Amino acid sequence: MIDFTRLTDGSVLHVPAGVHRIPSPVRIAGKRDIRVIGEDGAILRGTIPLRRADFTEESPGVFSASVPVPVDGFFIGARRYSMARYPKATDPSVPFGGFAADCVLPEKTKEWADPAGGYVHAMHRCLWGGFSYRIEGKNPDGTLALSGGWQNNRQMGMHEEYRYAENIREELTEPGEWFFDEKAMRILVRPFRGDDLDQAEAAVSEGFFTVEDCENVTFENLVFERTVRTFMKTKEPLLRSDWTIWRGGAVTFRDARGCRVDRCVLRDIGSNGVFVDGNCADIAVTRSHFCEIGASGICFVGRPDSVRSPLFECGETQRLETVDRTPGPRSDDYPKRCTVEDCLIERVGTVEKQATGVEISMAYGVTVKNCTVCHTSRAGINVSEGTFGGHRIEGCDVFDTVRETGDHGSFNSWGRDRYWHLDGLDDREAGGYARLDMLAPNVIARNRFRCDRGWDIDLDDGSTWYVVEENLCLNGGIKLREGFFRTVRRNLCVNNGLHFHVWYPESGDTVRENVVFSPYEPIDMPKDWGSCVDDNLLYAPDAAQPVHAEELSSLSHQDEHSVRRDIRFRAPERGNFTPLGVRGFEDFPDEFGVRYEPLRLLADVPAMPRIRTGDGRRGTGGTVRFPLLGLTAKNIDSDGEMSVYGTAEHRGALVTDVEKGSPADEAGILPGDVIVAWNGRGIRAAADLEGCSLDPGAPRSVRVLRKQKETAL
Repeated sequence: MIDFTRLTDGSVLHVPAGVHRIPSPVRIAGKRDIRVIGEDGAILRGTIPLRRADFTEESPGVFSASVPVPVDGFFIGARRYSMARYPKATDPSVPFGGFAADCVLPEKTKEWADPAGGYVHAMHRCLWGGFSYRIEGKNPDGTLALSGGWQNNRQMGMHEEYRYAENIREELTEPGEWFFDEKAMRILVRPFRGDDLDQAEAAVSEGFFTVEDCENVTFENLVFERTVRTFMKTKEPLLRSDWTIWRGGAVTFRDARGCRVDRCVLRDIGSNGVFVDGNCADIAVTRSHFCEIGASGICFVGRPDSVRSPLFECGETQRLETVDRTPGPRSDDYPKRCTVEDCLIERVGTVEKQATGVEISMAYGVTVKNCTVCHTSRAGINVSEGTFGGHRIEGCDVFDTVRETGDHGSFNSWGRDRYWHLDGLDDREAGGYARLDMLAPNVIARNRFRCDRGWDIDLDDGSTWYVVEENLCLNGGIKLREGFFRTVRRNLCVNNGLHFHVWYPESGDTVRENVVFSPYEPIDMPKDWGSCVDDNLLYAPDAAQPVHAEELSSLSHQDEHSVRRDIRFRAPERGNFTPLGVRGFEDFPDEFGVRYEPLRLLADVPAMPRIRTGDGRRGTGGTVRFPLLGLTAKNIDSDGEMSVYGTAEHRGALVTDVEKGSPADEAGILPGDVIVAWNGRGIRAAADLEGCSLDPGAPRSVRVLRKQKETAL
């Protein structure tokens, strides 16, 4: 066994080819100028080995072995076994690979003699990530007694359908499954026929290296694989984002400088891959492959003491007269000038659903360049808030994202900073406070994005001071929710367009010279849209000659120089959508993603869309008047409405009008409310209000979503 604890300043450690086990993380503290270099085929595993002699056959096909420490992962040879679960994972296209609403209900749990030590995993009620719970036993009514559920910062409860239970003894029914009996400290397994128990091993370590207060520590040409999951440690809230976090990973840099991970592979990791924590500078992750990562691929996360007037839960607010108005950070406890370049990051968020390829929070100047990020449970790249800006996303290929969550984008951000919902601050003056937490703008340039379950680029709540330019968006378009000082120029939105949601008045946004395939999709916009919306081009194959884009100007009340016209593209069948003859697009990018040849050969590419000739918008249903209630409502028809109103998928009845003095008015129902339940009955669509009544003399319970918060009337 290699003794990594003896590393000294200036040392170079060569790791020979072969498997080297690290049963607990190695701490490297206060060192400098260290290189750990693997020979080709050097593999580090967070496992302990098991042998055929360790196992006894308890019943036909079921073998057991005692273990000295808790385990959370079982392998035979190259095969990962599945923890015994209900229901089985049989469909990779659905959340968790399979789900069952009854996994917490007595009808099912009565089959389980003692489920304590198991887990329940569930999606968030609105699909904003997920939750995990430890099963402590059964309640007297037969339901499961659970602890946990802290993995999401938007505490709204688990999804009513998308959930499953695992590590249940009675569900150990198929070859390829295993169960950990924590009371007896033993593993039970049903091997596949032909699998050799002499090649068995169990994951026991949550990581490999914690590099703390060090300088110039480099890991090169190593394979890191097979660590335990850490989802029950994911509980620290990241300001007012949707996130909670565990500050650790397979490799953790804490208060470090000039460190590097280069030409490494991280696979079958139960936690985050690389975590950059606190006062770090010039950390680089380059030419590396992340695959099958339980949480996020790479995280750059500062500490709350670096933020002035921090708040932690999305609904928290503070008052103008008490908020700290000093610009910039409060301390140096945040990552700065860090880089992710030439990496392939795929299949992340396999366990935790509040996860992403690259996560950035309370950090400054993070560059993500020439990376391919794909096959993710949630966003491909996520920026949790404006603190402290200066990030650059360039040359990346981000696609097949938001596979299990909802209301997100391939790129996703928030800007819930000091100014956001600041009590006592006039919205017309909010722009003067919007950049207090930012040192420089964020730039998203010359990337290719494709999201089939959301937006290609989603600048959500309060996202401020962005330059979004020369991006190829293949499906979901660009969403700009409330925020300030965004410049969106020379982007190409294939089969979609620009989605403008609930802007502040005088937001200072500029939207120019974009090519869109459909008219804008505004929701709850002010009269005046930003500083300038103009010179945009609406693709119209029926327009042989350029004509004024009335479809755009009628919505924005700007776009004086915007036109609709036919466009030819250079080679769309090969992914080159450069529009020919369009001024400003002569140098439009046609190469995206990882450039490092060994990884480029492994990387997938997104499916190329066929150009549609319609306007690309979802059809929307009309409104329905309910005279007995005195209100008019409509369905939640689009992802945009789902996002603005905070509904669970396309569910609920959106109230568009309430008649003065009507029963609905007297009950306190307001336009903009989304009715989700009426006297205990779920409302999935406007038609479900038919037959509902408001008898002043009878008890009632109407539940609505108002400003994304559920309220009982």
